[in-house]
This record gives sequence, structure tokens and C-alpha cells, in this order.
Amino acid sequence: MKQLRLMLWLGMLLLPGLLACECDGSNLQQGRPTIEVAPNPMGFETLGIGSSQLAVLSISNVGTAALTIESIQLEGDPAFSLISVGASLIGEVEFPLGLAQPAAGQSQVDCQIEFFPEELRDYAAELVIISDDENQAELRVSLQGSGSQPDIEADPMRLEFTGVGLNSSGGLTLVIHNRGGAELRIPAGGLSLANGEESSPFILPTSAMNIAAGGQVDVAVAYSPRKLNLDPVTHLQLPDVDMLLVYSNDPDENPLEVELWGMPDANLPPLVGVRVDQTTMLDGTQLEDPCAVAPSDTIVFGATVIDPEGGAIQPSFLTWSLQGRPDASARPILANDPFSPTFRPDLSGEYVVCLQAKDAQGDFIKDEDKNTCSCQEANAAQGTGCDCVRLQALPREDIRIELTWDVVGPDLDLHLLAPAGEFCSPTLDCRTNPLQAEDPSWTRTACVQIGEASTCRTPSDPATTNCAGVTCPDLQECFDDVNLGAACYWQTCSGSDCFWNARNPDWGVQGDTSDDPLLAIDCTRGCRVENVNLNNPEPGIYRVKVNYFEPFIVDTQATVRIFFRGDLEASYEYTSPMTGSCDTWNVAQINWVDHDNHSVTYEGGAHSSLCCQ
Repeated sequence: MKQLRLMLWLGMLLLPGLLACECDGSNLQQGRPTIEVAPNPMGFETLGIGSSQLAVLSISNVGTAALTIESIQLEGDPAFSLISVGASLIGEVEFPLGLAQPAAGQSQVDCQIEFFPEELRDYAAELVIISDDENQAELRVSLQGSGSQPDIEADPMRLEFTGVGLNSSGGLTLVIHNRGGAELRIPAGGLSLANGEESSPFILPTSAMNIAAGGQVDVAVAYSPRKLNLDPVTHLQLPDVDMLLVYSNDPDENPLEVELWGMPDANLPPLVGVRVDQTTMLDGTQLEDPCAVAPSDTIVFGATVIDPEGGAIQPSFLTWSLQGRPDASARPILANDPFSPTFRPDLSGEYVVCLQAKDAQGDFIKDEDKNTCSCQEANAAQGTGCDCVRLQALPREDIRIELTWDVVGPDLDLHLLAPAGEFCSPTLDCRTNPLQAEDPSWTRTACVQIGEASTCRTPSDPATTNCAGVTCPDLQECFDDVNLGAACYWQTCSGSDCFWNARNPDWGVQGDTSDDPLLAIDCTRGCRVENVNLNNPEPGIYRVKVNYFEPFIVDTQATVRIFFRGDLEASYEYTSPMTGSCDTWNVAQINWVDHDNHSVTYEGGAHSSLCCQ
């Protein structure tokens, strides 16, 4: 009971005070703004000189009343710049700036700050924010940054590719380090080749790379050789070389250079070069232009053969061949010296002479990969490059007659008769015994013409005959005939038919060899080509005949072609069957006036049974 009375008494004492508080509102607690920033302090990356970084500082009102920002300013190093506040650039911001309490609206604003170092050192500044926060009316935010630079380094500084075959690929890894204090940046396409060739066998990545300070990145470089490099002088294999250029923001090494070296792993076939070293006419005259080839000339070829690996090429490794020739041509290439063989074209037309060379491993250039050059191109080439040489054998004589037939075995003979000439008339050489060429007792050296007969006679003794006062020119001897008296006679009795028994008779001006015919090719067995040439012919009608010499073997088809000087193709061509021994085909008549006036008359395929013994 006493306790109840005590409580009532205390209540009476406190009631006036409580009533007084309700009536005086000035003493009630009010809401307050509170500023907060993040981050604080504000640190920037270590940047390379000339680089920049933008960072965001957020200013928030976390209090219970609106926050008023009176100003925002930067103090300290000018490497820091206040770029914007909220959506406005710093020059466009209107202060004071209000931030509502969190529950009432926009309570945060972002500031953009840029750091742009220009020297290698540490940087510091403060962002000063003046507001109506009673506890932080002046808030200072520390800004920190450093100016540095990247430092590029490559390992290794030379990439060597080995063991990579042609038309295959191999790769090596290049490690790019950043030894500096700032980020190393390599832009897209920053890796390039010094030679800049699109056909380069070296293949590089093209993507951009950013390497942090102290970091590294692995770069894959590929080597994919598609062809070989050969020294233009020695023709030995050369490596592929280039320089890898790495462009970056490293101010000291831009670009960084890394050597690239690659050697295709392949055993290459020997490289071949064919040329025409010398061409000699039938009379032994060497041509000034060895490419001005005519049938029956002797051609000497030259060969350059190089093993790109440096190995020795033995003569037995060389094989010569005729990849193209006129039909019926049968002359072989004579390769007693494989590095300098000889060849005599037997027909007018085109010839393609090729050389194949093997190395010790048996490798050689395949036919489809060989390079065929004209004679002029082959002779102008330096070293290798022409595996084959193309020759045009053109008639050099005023009249050239070629006989071919389609079957190997028969012996066909070509005849060219002088105007009013006698078929199968032989040529007698009185200087030697026709039965024994080295007969020491043979003295009949004058070919005496008595009427229509030609015979060899011993020259008369000038001491006892009328030859005493006669001086004869070279290749003539004096004979004193009782009826005709002393006269000079040739040592050769020339027939009027150029054929196998009169291969080079003296026609036209006696003793002048420039107007004489020549049976340049006489085929007996195992061939099917004959040819007669005549330069500077006297005007007249020359007859062309073909005789099937005994013994008869088999029927064959004969073809006669008549060329005039410089003809690439025959001016006239005739064919006829030859069907037995002594079958003589009267082919054509050549009516020669001069170099510009001549005609050919075909005799209509007429045949006779004339024999030529």
C-alpha cells in the first residue's frame, strides 16, 4: 500500500515536465545530410607516358535530409583532371548541387576524373568537396597515380624453322614479355614482316594483345614454305629469311625486331640448264649464231647441272632425249661426253632436245615440270632454268630435197639429176684406187674426158710430152692426148646424178664447190631419211627421182618434200608407193632460173623399172 502511494507521488512530480516537452517543438531532434564517397582514396593504374585513364568517383547522400554540394574542385598535380559531374562537363555544372535523401529521389552523382602522366614519377592530388554535411563540410579525397612505361622483350630473338617440308607447316612460339611498369599494348596487325610480301612463308597472328606490367604472352609463328629459294649465281638452296616487326607502345623499341629463318626440308632434284654452244656446217664452218641451225649441221650442246644440296653430279646421272622431232627423223644424240653432246638434225623442222639429271638419291625433274626454251632464250639464260631447248632447223641451201618412207628396212635412194643429166651416172675420184683406198702404187690421178667417156689416166711426164709448158691449177693434172694434145684435167670425174655413188659431184663451174650438190644423208639400213642439197644452181631443169635399191624387202610409202631457202614448211610435197626392186619413181622437175624465179612440175606419179647398180 505504501508502494502504490509512492508511485502516485512520483507521477505527480513528473507530469508538469512531460507536458512542457510536448508543447515546445524547438527541442525535438531534426534529420541531417551525410556525404559519402567511393572509392576513397582513389588510385589509378600505373600508366605509360602519354597514356590516360578515366575513373569514376561516386558521391552519395546517405543521411536523413537533402545534401547540398557547394563546390567540387581539384587541388594538386595537373596530371589529374575533373572531366564531368553527373551528365554535365565540369564547365557546365551549376552549383549548389542538391542530392535528396535516399528515400526521396536522386541521392548519388558520379564524377569522371582523368589521369594523364607525362613523366616517369608518382603523382598525387585531392578532390575537395564542400557540402552542408555538418561533420564533413570539407571532404578531401586523395588521388594517386604513377607515370611509367612498358618495356617489351622477346624470347628468343631469332626463330629458326627446320624440318618443315614443302607444302607443309611448322610452328614456333615467341614469348613477348613486358618488363616495364605500364601495360604493354600491341594493336591489331601490330605484328608484321619487314619484307611485306604476301607470298611470305612466315605466318603471323593479327589480333591485338595487352600485356600487364610484368606479364607475358605466347605468340605462335608459323612457317609454311611453298617454293624454294635458289641463289641466282650458284643455284644452291637459300633459306627463307625475314624480320618480324612488333609495333607497340614501348617508346624505346618500336618496332621490336625478331629474326625469322627457315629452310625447307626437302631433297631437291638437280637443276638443269641446256644451251647451244656451237653449230658447225657440213663444210666445217662454225656459225657466228649457233641458233641459226640448218639440217645436217653439227650442234654441240652445253649443260649446267647443279644439285641444290651441293652434291656432285656424275656424268652417268645425265640422260639426253629428243622430246620433239619431225616425223621419220632418226638421228640420235651422241653423248660420249654427257656434259657436251652433239646432234645433227636430219630433216627440216622443229626439234626439242631435253636433259634429265638425277642426283645420288635418284630424284629428277619430271617431264611435266620441265621448262622448254627457244635456242635464243636458252643461250641468254644464266646457269639453269632451261631443261629443254627448241630448235628450228631451216634449209640454208637454195634447193633442199628430203626423202622419207614409212617402213624401216627398205633401202630407198634419192636422186637429183643435173640438167640433161644421166640417171645413176657415178662420180670417179682418180686420186685413190676405188678398190684399195691406200694403194701406194696408184698413180692415175687425171680424169680424162674422151668423147662421152670419162676415165682415170696417169698424168703425162712434162719432160717428155707436150705437158712441159703447161701449168695446171690445184686439183688438176696435165695429160697429153695424142689426138687432143696436152690439157689440164680434173682429178675427179663428176657424174650428172647426185646419189649414193656420186654424193658430191662437181657441177656448174668446174672447181667451184659453192655450186655443187651434196647427198648429205645416205640411208642404207635402220633409217628412213635421205636428203640432197644444192646451192647456187645453174639455170636449167633438174629432175628428182627415187629408186628402190635391191634387194626388195617390203612395199613402202615414200614422201618427197622440196624446200627452198628459208622454208619453214616444204614448198612441195609428194607421196607414192614403192613396190619392188628397181622401182624408180619419177617425182618432179625443178625449173630453176634464179633465187626469185623457180617452179616445180609434178610428173604425175610416173614409175619405171630403171635399176641403179
